[in-house]
Amino acid sequence: MKKTSMRVPAIAVLLLSVPLSGCSMLMFTPEHQETPPAPADLVVEISGSPGVAFEGSLGTPQGNQSIQGQVPAQYTLTTAVAVVVALTKQGEEGELSVRVLRGGQEVAHQATSAPYGTLTLVYRVGQ
Repeated sequence: MKKTSMRVPAIAVLLLSVPLSGCSMLMFTPEHQETPPAPADLVVEISGSPGVAFEGSLGTPQGNQSIQGQVPAQYTLTTAVAVVVALTKQGEEGELSVRVLRGGQEVAHQATSAPYGTLTLVYRVGQ
């Protein structure tokens, strides 16, 4: 009668022990999974020296829109991720300012008085 060895390869031991340790190689479930933030109603106020002309864009992950006008101006939007405001003064004189309000409170602000100055403001809702 011939004896056969019952050696178990090391890889088999490893594969059998992984499910017992609470981990799975086939499916990874993070310990901490964040839920996305709820949509927020935001107000973008453009102010500064009265009559200063501007042009630029107002964007969210849902879309981007070109904007232009004169100070003061106001835009309302809803987003769960972020808002990006990019503005350029259309002249040399005066100040151009942009601020983002959430629930009536200022959450972001930028200003320039440079000739033909530009502003780029990014506000993330989850901040």
